[in-house]
Amino acid sequence: MSKVLMGIILVMGIGSYFLYNQYEAVKAENVALTFAVEEQKRTIEVIKENFEKQGKALNNLTARNAEIEGEMTRYLDIFKRHNLNKLAIAKPGLIEKRVNDGTKQIFITIENDSKQLDNLDDPSANTDN
Repeated sequence: MSKVLMGIILVMGIGSYFLYNQYEAVKAENVALTFAVEEQKRTIEVIKENFEKQGKALNNLTARNAEIEGEMTRYLDIFKRHNLNKLAIAKPGLIEKRVNDGTKQIFITIENDSKQLDNLDDPSANTDN
């Protein structure tokens, strides 16, 4: 009887050892999966924040675009209401001064915009020394 009892104890010991090893492996996998879930939650939060920033930026761009389109419409209305050729012939000094001033201002604006765009592409201009 003692041999049977010893056999049962041996089988139970081997079975317990096997189950303990499986438990440790599952525990290690659980820790890894928990870490992965936390990492995914952080990533989702970052994506949400970026999405909100992009949405705000898009709304700002849309509003600015509407302003620019309104300004363009006002300027085009001025050209529609006035016959500039007839006005230039009748009052050349008045039109020439306004056209030259407007052209100068446009060129200054284009030059400033070009400088800003060039600085974006120039890594040496973006250093904070």
